[in-house]
Amino acid sequence: MTTFSPSMLGSEKRRHARVDFSRSVNLVAGNRPQGAYPARNLSLSGLYLEGVFDVPVGESCRLELHDTNATSCQFYGFSGRISRRDERGIGVEFTSMGRESLMFLQTMVLYCADDPIGAASEFHEEFAPGPPPVC
Repeated sequence: MTTFSPSMLGSEKRRHARVDFSRSVNLVAGNRPQGAYPARNLSLSGLYLEGVFDVPVGESCRLELHDTNATSCQFYGFSGRISRRDERGIGVEFTSMGRESLMFLQTMVLYCADDPIGAASEFHEEFAPGPPPVC
């Protein structure tokens, strides 16, 4: 798993550039599936989901995203924490993810960024892979 501490993000709320991202994301919080919600944007540190939620700020959660195309179907999982809520939805801060999920996240940020080279400069040590998972 790739892990990083929310404290590494500092006091600045938007350390990483946000890009438009419109896909359906499944949210699991409190060990209960909450449903599939449209994502509005994402960054290397989190994403924003639109909808009505009965999940408190600070709650740990899991995000599940399925990427399906004509030749394959991939599953990406992210652990996170509800970091904010407003009238349109919630912000989720990533806390850990697998290597494949990290590569997918980086690819989406690069693909959707107005300045891919600037976005790539945000890929640094705080997202370095952690120890391999134990099975």
